[in-house]
Amino acid sequence: MKRKRPVSGGMRVRAYEVLRRAIEEGLEYGWRRAHKHTDTPDESAIKEEVLQGILNEVCEVFDFDEPSHAD
Repeated sequence: MKRKRPVSGGMRVRAYEVLRRAIEEGLEYGWRRAHKHTDTPDESAIKEEVLQGILNEVCEVFDFDEPSHAD
């Protein structure tokens, strides 16, 4: 297996752009999913599918630290 070297040289991620794209893709996915079995889904079904699609896409590109529990 090839050994990975750390990237150097001041490269930064444009987090806002990555987040915007994830939200757009999640919105589109959720909209299609809400309309998968019906042409007229109710408002709550649309909201739920769009929300789930957005959260899924955001979790694909961002890692979240688990909250630490201080005793």
